[in-house]
Amino acid sequence: MGLLDILRGERRPRRPDLDRLFAISTAEATLVVNLGLMPMGRAGVCFKPVQMGQFDELLRDMDQLLALGERSSGTRVRRTQDDLGFAWVLLEDDDLQDLVTNVHLVNRTIEERGFPEQLLCSVFGFDAPEGPVLLVYGYKRGSFYPFAPREGRTRDTALELRLQAALARELPMEPELERWFPVWGAPVLENGSAGA
Repeated sequence: MGLLDILRGERRPRRPDLDRLFAISTAEATLVVNLGLMPMGRAGVCFKPVQMGQFDELLRDMDQLLALGERSSGTRVRRTQDDLGFAWVLLEDDDLQDLVTNVHLVNRTIEERGFPEQLLCSVFGFDAPEGPVLLVYGYKRGSFYPFAPREGRTRDTALELRLQAALARELPMEPELERWFPVWGAPVLENGSAGA
């Protein structure tokens, strides 16, 4: 937020455009054909849980909404918590478009119910020849970055940089590398994948 925004009376930073999430659907051909990234069929939304009745009600309502979506699209949904205490909505579907639509629904529901500050990121899992890769959508910045976790809590930064360069025209990429936060232990990488 700049000085001009303050002078105009805009005190809150603008929320990122959640519709940017759909860019991952349009980039699917590039991801698969050009980069050899095969969708795992798993995605997740990470948020900070809050101990209050309104938030519990939001989660119950969201569970009902997602159950309806599960019946219509076949996207399987469950909630879990990671080792750091962050809450996750995990989605599984072989159709990347369905995954993106449901991830968007979860983000939008939390935002519209008055808890946008609780949203942290959304992640989409891919299998690359070098190992698993997550495309991370940072909610606060409204941009994507690649995260390639490897054994021993290391990351394949060379692969991450190659993916950033290759996807720059397809996805709104986070330009500041220091904001490429690792998502260690992301439940999207369950089933024995590295970095889980």
